[in-house]
Amino acid sequence: MKKEKLLVIDVGNSNTVFGLFHPGDKEPKFHRRSVTKLDRTSDELGVFLRAFLKEEEISPWSVGSAIYSSVVPPFNPIVERMVEDWFGVKPLSVNYKINLPFSIEYPRPFEIGADRLVNAAASVQLYPGNSIIIDLGTATTFCVVNSKNVYLGGVIAPGLKISMDALTRNAAQLPPIVFQPPEKIIGSSTIEALQSGFFYGWVGLLEHIIKEIKQQHNTDYKVIGTGGLVSTINNVHKGIFNIIDPLLTLKGLEILFQMNK
Repeated sequence: MKKEKLLVIDVGNSNTVFGLFHPGDKEPKFHRRSVTKLDRTSDELGVFLRAFLKEEEISPWSVGSAIYSSVVPPFNPIVERMVEDWFGVKPLSVNYKINLPFSIEYPRPFEIGADRLVNAAASVQLYPGNSIIIDLGTATTFCVVNSKNVYLGGVIAPGLKISMDALTRNAAQLPPIVFQPPEKIIGSSTIEALQSGFFYGWVGLLEHIIKEIKQQHNTDYKVIGTGGLVSTINNVHKGIFNIIDPLLTLKGLEILFQMNK
């Protein structure tokens, strides 16, 4: 059996996402996510991933290479050990020192999260030009790349889900809610009021930060959205994002692997 498939892993603060690319493909044939837990062993992670591959009738021995990005450094040895023990390959780790399809105009490049580097790489290769990349994850991140493929920096705001969790955890009479667009701006119940506040509050946050970036740089950036909640917002407010790509980070990992293999 040819060991030709590429395993990509995106380790986030809340979730770890796995993807598998066949040679020459620009879209993953397989992707799954699990909760990022520091007390998980490499063997637990290996069993978990191998089970998903079995469901898709994919042999783990067809995996010949791997790359991962991580914003959770203590989890890195677990991921590396899992890939080496369960797939027999040594994974490439994303950081600012590897070959990137852009230059970095940033005084402290080592502070840029690996996920942001990966998203910027995908943006430059797949959607070239002046871009604002917004990732609605544990944090809400904005990355700005210009038409000369220079990473200018960005904005980091609180994440939507952790903000909702924090409010309901610290306010005794406020129940947990599901993030979804309310039927009307003025809620007729506590749950509707919370949904309205979070939905329109985040729409306002996105719109205003985008507006300020464009005005201060006097540039018309296209806005690329990724992350699990982007589609929920875009279904109601279609004017915020020019491009929606839920798999942007996985695609960026494949691009960086090809540049660094």
